[in-house]
Amino acid sequence: MLRAWQGQCLSQAVTSYKNQSQFLVLASPGAGKTLLAAHIAKALINNGDIDYVVCFSPSRIVSQSIEETFEKTMERKFNGRLGAIGASRTYHSLSNAAELINDLAATRVLVIFDEIHHCAGNGDSPANAWGLQLLSTIQHLATYTLSLTGTPWRTDTLPISFAKYSDPEGNIICDYSYDLVDAIKDKVCRMPQITAIDIEKVTVKGLGKFETYTSLEALLKEGEVSYQAVIGHPEVIKHLLSLSVQQLNALRKSSPNTGGLIVASSYEHALQIKSILLNCFSKESTLVSCRYDNSPELIQHFRNGTSEWIISIAMISEGTDIPRLQVCCHLTDVTTELYFRQILGRILRITKNKKGSAYMYILAEPNLMEFAKRLNKAIPGAYNYQKSKELTDRFEIIDIFRGELNALERRNDSDRSETVLDQLDFSRTEGSNTLQTSELTMTSFKSRIVSSFLSKTTLA
Repeated sequence: MLRAWQGQCLSQAVTSYKNQSQFLVLASPGAGKTLLAAHIAKALINNGDIDYVVCFSPSRIVSQSIEETFEKTMERKFNGRLGAIGASRTYHSLSNAAELINDLAATRVLVIFDEIHHCAGNGDSPANAWGLQLLSTIQHLATYTLSLTGTPWRTDTLPISFAKYSDPEGNIICDYSYDLVDAIKDKVCRMPQITAIDIEKVTVKGLGKFETYTSLEALLKEGEVSYQAVIGHPEVIKHLLSLSVQQLNALRKSSPNTGGLIVASSYEHALQIKSILLNCFSKESTLVSCRYDNSPELIQHFRNGTSEWIISIAMISEGTDIPRLQVCCHLTDVTTELYFRQILGRILRITKNKKGSAYMYILAEPNLMEFAKRLNKAIPGAYNYQKSKELTDRFEIIDIFRGELNALERRNDSDRSETVLDQLDFSRTEGSNTLQTSELTMTSFKSRIVSSFLSKTTLA
């Protein structure tokens, strides 16, 4: 049975296709976009408007999930083989899409683009070169297109393919919108609660002088300490994990299969987190990476299982359906609003047997805090501070001088950028030309909770 918003959107889409060939839907992550798309496709098939359906999505695991949903909804095979009603593919398969393009020219086809913001037009971004191919071929050959997104913007400011714009700034007009406020009001998505961990007092000793900072923002701006170095420090990892583990433990008392997601910045960083999670908290975890050929199978096994933690670099950013996830520990060095919302979306989905909030733990990095504040404006909440446990240990963070940051602190890693603290020489002298040794003494952490509690007056 469709939710109310899905039924409304279905009716509007089918009606709109009588006068236009494209339809763009913005719906909150976890609201049920894939099921909606399957019913739209089924309606067009039943009406005799199309003969075939092709879906494109960002990853193999999402593509497999789409195939399952469409087969169940349409009661036909959706594997692209003889007798199937359609096929589910990844965007990257477009590089070998000659056969598909020929089929589009000869058949009435609905083409569905899941997470359409991956496809960029009017730009030359190498990461989205195939987006231009979409514009030049499929857009004109498909009988109808259905574009789906939960995040209608691009970090690199390239406009989204198939979108209609209302002004020169590129503000997008969707044919149908169902945002997070609507989803929470209808109890389709969980209420997000974002806790930002800040530094109450940190003393930096470097090059013979002492500097004291009272926030992470001040440390990053004035202390010449990189964010990659901060998230890679064992004490910082341990602190965020302690809060995340505590929250998940509490949730699993009533829902034993509730799971948690940890997002790392690189493969080596993920291994570091996995080790700390095991050695300090006695928690086993599943690590998924594009380095592992069996990552889709690992994700599927975690999805259907009851284990507690899954660690990802970039494989569970969006579209990946793991409904039992309810806690997220944000330890990635990617601080864009697109990625922030994609990650948050992984823990918002409500299942039949689960209610309550979705919990995300982040560091009080300025960009992340700004994104949380924007979310809080849409979903009114409250700000408050909580002092956390005191840290009496003194520890070192190695930071790279400007100009050598990219060369020494980042690698060309197929997962994400990589912090190389463990591979730097800690024995170098204070006057070294290549490294600055900063000894940080953190008096305590403090937690800033961005709680999104909707009031009845807000929703009326």
